[in-house]
Amino acid sequence: MNAVEIDEHAYLRPDLPRLIEQQVLDFGRIVWSDGFLAEDRFRDRMHEVPDDTQHLVRSAGSLLVSHVQVIPIELDGRDRRLRIGGVSSVMTYPPFRGEGHASRLLRRAAEHIAATGLELGMLFCGHDTVPFYARLGWHALEHGRVRVRHHPGGDDDDVMVLGRDELLPERVTLEWSW
Repeated sequence: MNAVEIDEHAYLRPDLPRLIEQQVLDFGRIVWSDGFLAEDRFRDRMHEVPDDTQHLVRSAGSLLVSHVQVIPIELDGRDRRLRIGGVSSVMTYPPFRGEGHASRLLRRAAEHIAATGLELGMLFCGHDTVPFYARLGWHALEHGRVRVRHHPGGDDDDVMVLGRDELLPERVTLEWSW
């Protein structure tokens, strides 16, 4: 049996291959179904994000293995506007889990955040994945520090930061989560 080579790519949003985008959406529709409600159930494109959004991909040819997205986002800091990397769509298809694919992409995301002048990384995750991100240098913010407006009742997600969270205000209000 021949070994299959896993390739790693970085794509800006406009250059993300359509087949890869569709596989990310397929995964999301199954795993994050709350993001695909009502008419969004039929959505066949990822949400609009800035063109300088970075998609980090590990694939075997056109088969998606793992994906991480880094969205440049501005938000109010303690004393000035901050540019952060909103990390989202972190996924590895189940047959490839435990092989380090997402870890490699998250390390690459951290390098991208540092190299592009983004001041810190921020992501939303389930409580069960906090230890995974913590092993990669992320740390959880205290619950209630981040409020997302379109989830007025609160959200069960943990919010994790890569970098100096003291740059953030004591309470962070976001229009949307990623």
